[in-house]
Amino acid sequence: MNIFFDIIYIKYINLIELNMNVIQTIQSILAPALLISSCGLMLLALNNRYSNIIGRIRMLCSEKRKLIDTLVKEGELDYHQNVRFQSIEKQLNELLKRCKLVRNAILCKIAAVAMAVLTSLFIALAYIFEVTIFQNFALYIFIIGMFFVGVGVFSFGAEVIIGYKIAELEVKAE
Repeated sequence: MNIFFDIIYIKYINLIELNMNVIQTIQSILAPALLISSCGLMLLALNNRYSNIIGRIRMLCSEKRKLIDTLVKEGELDYHQNVRFQSIEKQLNELLKRCKLVRNAILCKIAAVAMAVLTSLFIALAYIFEVTIFQNFALYIFIIGMFFVGVGVFSFGAEVIIGYKIAELEVKAE
């Protein structure tokens, strides 16, 4: 009778260990989901900024075309139009830099999300096939994903600095 209880106890312990492995694996698979979620929030903000910058570039280009039309029709621009034209030129140059930084940040965040998905996939494969190389791949891919997150954050920060510089240009032109 004692052997029977020992066998049941061993099976129970094995079942608990199996359940703990499954739970730990699911937790490991879901951990990169936090990265996906945070990148998603950043992507919303970045996409909004990107749209605003593109809209501002289009507006300034339209204003620049009108000033060029005035220059062609009248042969010259008055002082205020000339100052505005130069301000538009400077702003457009800075806005293009800003646009490039936001684009790079968006692409980095998208790459980070892709790396997080791959990390989850390799964690699952490591559990299913019990192959340590998949665990190593998961770790390396996660590190690459975090690198992309970092580059995206720094690009975002640089874009904010340039945004302030453009506001200064606008104020000084007035």
